[in-house]
Amino acid sequence: MDNVKKVLDLSESILTALCAAAFAVMLALGVATVVFRFIIQSSLAFPDELIRYLFVWMIFLGSAVAYRRKMHAAIGILVASLPVQPKRIALLFSTLACVIFFVTILWSGYHLTARSAPQISPALEVSMAWVYAAIPVGMGFLLIYALELFIDQFRAADDQLVADDR
Repeated sequence: MDNVKKVLDLSESILTALCAAAFAVMLALGVATVVFRFIIQSSLAFPDELIRYLFVWMIFLGSAVAYRRKMHAAIGILVASLPVQPKRIALLFSTLACVIFFVTILWSGYHLTARSAPQISPALEVSMAWVYAAIPVGMGFLLIYALELFIDQFRAADDQLVADDR
């Protein structure tokens, strides 16, 4: 299990780095767009579209990182006040509901990505499948992290079972 945890930690670090890189590129392109538009008096065709697509990827990958770090909004006060067994059941049910949701969106996102492959983006002239692939990729990571959380919640000692980590 330690090796699996190390691989998941590495994947989280890579996703974090990718999100930071996407944000840096988005920032640089945004500044370049303003400079070209208002100082050089010439517009660039591709930055607006690339910024939009990087933002989509950053959201899906960043959501997986946030989920693994338990940073998504949660109302844990009710669950925290429950006795141990109902608390465990509530947490496991919540995580299982997330797993079902992630699988559903992953499946739909895969089909959307496959259907969008022939479409070409206007400015970058790349397949829209590259953009829509953010959905199944992000959901895949969310699913993996949710399964990890489910196993952790199932195996956790009674005194270590918490509704959130804040």
